[in-house]
Amino acid sequence: MAYYLSDEPDHIRIKNLIKRYTKEKAEIVTSNDILDETVTNFIYLKPQIADKFIGFISKSIATNSLTQLWVDEEIQGEAFMIVQKFSEHKLSLTDATSIVLIKRFSIESVISLDSDFKKVGIPTLP
Repeated sequence: MAYYLSDEPDHIRIKNLIKRYTKEKAEIVTSNDILDETVTNFIYLKPQIADKFIGFISKSIATNSLTQLWVDEEIQGEAFMIVQKFSEHKLSLTDATSIVLIKRFSIESVISLDSDFKKVGIPTLP
């Protein structure tokens, strides 16, 4: 949300980071779970922006500037095990599916303001 909302405290920092990676032609990926969570947050917190965000994401996927990875039963099953293994950290299922995808696709960098990834050894930017 920080990338998209100019009133968010980390907006400039996240926007500049993504702009840099885009300029370097780095592949930027997300998952259907992350999009689900983000759209849901927009609907509840900033409903006037939800449609605009959906259009932005749809265009980004259509123009290949964003790749969407899909969580299937196998990934979700592995994520359930991660939630249980790291129960003391209270990871969300979306965080756990993200961790599975990060490992499965050897994703080198994760842009996230969520400190939960660091708790389980996943380095994040910024």
